[in-house]
Amino acid sequence: MDKKIKLKTERLNIREFSLEDSKKVLSMSQEKGIKKWIPDQVYSDLEQTKKVLNFLIAQYDVEPDPRNNPYVLGVELKANKELIGHIGLSAIAKGIEIGYAITNQYQKKGLASEVVLEFSGWVINNFAIKSIWGVVNKNNEGSIKVLEKSNYQYVEEKGNQLLYVYR
Repeated sequence: MDKKIKLKTERLNIREFSLEDSKKVLSMSQEKGIKKWIPDQVYSDLEQTKKVLNFLIAQYDVEPDPRNNPYVLGVELKANKELIGHIGLSAIAKGIEIGYAITNQYQKKGLASEVVLEFSGWVINNFAIKSIWGVVNKNNEGSIKVLEKSNYQYVEEKGNQLLYVYR
């Protein structure tokens, strides 16, 4: 597998993080949506953000295997190279889960669906993974729409979570 991942969609680049992204990642982690839906990705300061990014960046130096360690990439606009989110994989009991976020300023423009669809297809074609799970709070209407637009199929409801799968 290519060590420098660069995927492209019509409007986006999907690329490896660098430490230069630290301030933007910290800023994005403070947004209301992140605090509500993925509070474990809220960082208290630049030092904590750099520590997390260093861990994620270290995963690029080994053969990526989301069954063992998270594999997370940055999402940037092609037009101006602005980092606007992230997308990645991590292990859950059922297999591999996709995670993603787009900064508030760029939501409701179809960008999350664009990146989730492209990334999911790439994962199935490049990893020894047969399916990807989408786990979303049943009240997170935006994320539900993203999964449905990205060819994820509804499987079941468990408590306050909805489970979708991509094959």
